[in-house]
Amino acid sequence: MTGPDYEVPPLGWDKIAIITSNLRGQLNLQHKPYFPIMEVLEFVLDRNEIVGLDVRDAHEMQGAEGYTSPDGELIILREDVYHAAWKGEPRARFTAAHELGHFLLHTGIPLARINSTNSVPPFRRSEPQANQFAAELLMPPQFFTAQDTPMEVMMRHGVSGDCAEIRLDYLTKKGKI
Repeated sequence: MTGPDYEVPPLGWDKIAIITSNLRGQLNLQHKPYFPIMEVLEFVLDRNEIVGLDVRDAHEMQGAEGYTSPDGELIILREDVYHAAWKGEPRARFTAAHELGHFLLHTGIPLARINSTNSVPPFRRSEPQANQFAAELLMPPQFFTAQDTPMEVMMRHGVSGDCAEIRLDYLTKKGKI
């Protein structure tokens, strides 16, 4: 989920929301709060040879939870993350959605590695873009109300408490709930 960051073409959060909304619509999931990320990765994308899904052991992943090849051929999940995501574990689900974000947002585009001395805004960085994609995909704003609690968001969307709190805060600040 976190690893090297790259400078990528600018992509605003509103555009990412449109991309995730369109994806949900194409999958006929726009009315379902819980996004079945593993079913989509394995049974829609992998089986239809849109992108390969591979599972690797922790040693081979060298600490990474997931990886998406820049050419768009392969999404790789660490074995424990893969199994946890299938069991509905929130962090693993977010990781899988994050990797899907890299596939849809960053396939075939120029990437420039960012080092700690670079000052690149989040909307031009691959990792924040993929995180925003995962948040939008797993927790679309149309399912939120101003009365939602983090626990309600966690249960409804299958996300962690931290994700639920961050999303509630973001949607409140943006005036979307």
